[in-house]
Amino acid sequence: MLSSYREEQPYFVEEITKIVNKNKFSQAYLIETRNCQNANSIVLSFAKYLYCPSHTLESNLCTSCNLCSLIDHHINGDFIEIYPEGSFIKKRQILDIKEKFTTKSLDSQINRVYIIYEADKLNKESANTLLKFLEEPEENIIAILVTENRYKVIDTIRSRCQIFSLLNQTMEVEISDIELVTKIIECLEKKGRQSIAYLPITLENHYYNREQWITIFTNMQYIYEQAIRELEEFSFQETLNTILTKILEKNNEQSLLYKLEVIHNKLQELEYNLNINLMLDDFIIKFTE
Repeated sequence: MLSSYREEQPYFVEEITKIVNKNKFSQAYLIETRNCQNANSIVLSFAKYLYCPSHTLESNLCTSCNLCSLIDHHINGDFIEIYPEGSFIKKRQILDIKEKFTTKSLDSQINRVYIIYEADKLNKESANTLLKFLEEPEENIIAILVTENRYKVIDTIRSRCQIFSLLNQTMEVEISDIELVTKIIECLEKKGRQSIAYLPITLENHYYNREQWITIFTNMQYIYEQAIRELEEFSFQETLNTILTKILEKNNEQSLLYKLEVIHNKLQELEYNLNINLMLDDFIIKFTE
């Protein structure tokens, strides 16, 4: 039951309580777990509440039906859970949801709920298919997308969801070679497009291989995420205050989201062998637009 997580997740339970009291439910939710304990149990408890008319915030004991029990035993056609197949969530998996929900439910009073775990692993085809599903929502169908990090979910999907972020007070990332990453960020933010000429000087003409750039971009991605959280007054790593201040002097939320997308795309490209110099030039041009 959700009330049992009130001490652990006060913000989440409080927001759900407001929704319940106003009886205003969205047709799509994005829950950012941030690797917190009990994340899947919290998500499932929330999903059961949305789905089952007998399930309440205060109790998970259904008195008039056994729908929650059917969910627990994975034998309910009106409740679907999707996990990545291999490295990605496939287009076929999203189409399967749509196909299963084309027929009318036997009980018109219940919501039909689907959960997509690791929603950041939607590939291009599955993300576009899901986007169409979200853009043309059907009555009594509710989507719950679950991700460890909301900023890894593409913006067009994220913007169509009501977002909740679970608390994880212990989550703090130790950034490897923070001085190097800070120098790169300062160069990009201060010099803009001219960083194509200045970045090699910053790097002292040292050639970093693909694996090293994956680490650098991963750290940059994390820092820019913290900048957005700082704007949202939801930051959880004060040790980055100096570099965050410099980033926020140059960026608003829209530009931060754009830069995060550029970094994310480069990380995906770095999964394959490529010309590092050309990759960096392309990155700088896009990043400083």
